[in-house]
Amino acid sequence: MPVDAAVVALALHPFRELPSSPGFERVERDGLLFVFHPYPTAQLVEPLAVEAPDVPSAVATARRAAQERGKRLLAWWIAPDASELRPALEREGLVNQGTPGFEAVETAMVLVRPPSGDSGTDIEVSRVESYEDFAAVASVSMDAFAFPEATRAEVLAELPQRWSEFSQPGNPDRQYLARIGRDVVGSAGATFGDAGINLFGGAVLPHARGRGVYRELTMTRWKEAVERGSPALTVQAGRMSMPILSRLGFSPLGDARIYVDDLGAAPSNP
Repeated sequence: MPVDAAVVALALHPFRELPSSPGFERVERDGLLFVFHPYPTAQLVEPLAVEAPDVPSAVATARRAAQERGKRLLAWWIAPDASELRPALEREGLVNQGTPGFEAVETAMVLVRPPSGDSGTDIEVSRVESYEDFAAVASVSMDAFAFPEATRAEVLAELPQRWSEFSQPGNPDRQYLARIGRDVVGSAGATFGDAGINLFGGAVLPHARGRGVYRELTMTRWKEAVERGSPALTVQAGRMSMPILSRLGFSPLGDARIYVDDLGAAPSNP
C-alpha cells in the first residue's frame, strides 16, 4: 500500500515533524534542530542543513547549546539522508551507541492498516488520566528498560512536575496503560502529529510478554489515529521491538543511527 510522503517524513524525522511537548524547548541554530527536555536522559540533536565539512563547527555549536542549559549528554539523530555525516561525527569523538531512551540503531517503520494478529482477551488498555496512572507508566518503563538507579531516582523526584506539564490542555502527547486483571503489565506513549500518530516508549514487563499486550497497546493507538482522520502509525523501533512490529504489519523505511556525545568526556569549547 502506498505511503503518503508526510507519513514517511514523520517516521524518519519524528522530532522534526512532531509538535513540541510541554516542558520541552525546541531550538533551531546554525543548521541544527535541538529538542531539550527536562528528563535526565540524552537531549536530541538533528542536523537540518549540515554538510560533512561543517561537522566540527556543528558539534561545537551543539556542545555550547547544551552547556548553556546545564545538559551534558546529547543524542544525534542521524537519519538515512544524513548518513554521510557519520565518519565526521566519529572523528569528533561521538559514538554510535545506545543510551537510555535510544538504541544505537532505530528503524523507522510505518503502519497504514489495522494491526495483524490477535490480542489477549484478558488485556485492558486505558488512557492515562490520573497522576497514579502516570506514575505507573514511569515505573513500568523503567523496569522494562532496566534504568540505572541514579536515573530512576531523578525521574521519580521530578514526576510531579512532569505530570503538571503532561496534563496541560493541548498537549499532543498521550500515555496508555495495559492491565491484566488488576496488575499493570505494560505501558506506551504516543504523540499526535498532522500526518499520523508516532509511537514512543512501548514497554511490557517480562512476565507478561508473549500474551498480546504490545499488540493491544498498538491497536488502541491505531483506533485513535482512525478516529482523528489520520490512519497511520509511525515508530522508531529498536532490536527487541522490531520483530514484534513486523508481525503486526509495520513496514521498515530505513535506519537512523544515534551518535552519543557525552560532554563529560568531551573537550570544552571556547
